[in-house]
Amino acid sequence: MATSETAKGGCRRPPENAKPWTMSHPSAPIEVERKFVPGPEVEDHLLTLGAVLQDEMKFQDSYYDSPDLRLTLADVWLRKRADSWELKHPLVRGARGLNGTSTQYQELNNEAEIICRVSEELGVPCPHNLESLQLEEFARFVTTRRKFLLPLDDNSNHKVVVDLDMTDFGFAVGEVEVLVQTKEEVQSALVKVDDICKKLGVFSISPVPGKMSTFLKRNREEHYRKLLEAHVL
Repeated sequence: MATSETAKGGCRRPPENAKPWTMSHPSAPIEVERKFVPGPEVEDHLLTLGAVLQDEMKFQDSYYDSPDLRLTLADVWLRKRADSWELKHPLVRGARGLNGTSTQYQELNNEAEIICRVSEELGVPCPHNLESLQLEEFARFVTTRRKFLLPLDDNSNHKVVVDLDMTDFGFAVGEVEVLVQTKEEVQSALVKVDDICKKLGVFSISPVPGKMSTFLKRNREEHYRKLLEAHVL
């Protein structure tokens, strides 16, 4: 098995005593997001702000981890949506994506990059596909989503997306999201997200639980407890 040398498939594993290091996926966007509790008037407020209903969709998400929960305990989230793999991880290894009442994750959609990132986190050589890692599904649910796009400000080129989600286990949540390309843009994106939440009347000083944390709390109590102890949730 490879150690700090290049592993099979081209991935490089850090030594076991390596310090946390910054992720380097220059093409991967950074998702700056704030969740909120969607009240009955939120769509009216969105339309008042000039938002346009961009899409209505229904999709199933399946989440995977190793038996010892090594990915999620590191705040690394691997899911399969329809037939596509997606991965979200903090901007810096060893950090957490939840920052106060907002979250900041780098999002990967390229399967080759996802395979490398997951195998690196697990400390194993890169396989040819994710199925070879023998990960276990720990969550599966269906989401019905209404996606709204807000108009750009004169001084901004970052689009603001607002998702209104309802899951098949009866949980509703809203998300205000801005995608940026560099860490230097994160702070301005946070200000923008907070501003939109205030205009919608959904700004909260406390974190709002998301679909995953709610699913785990209701259905995977031991997993949920371990994530709380690790300060992931």
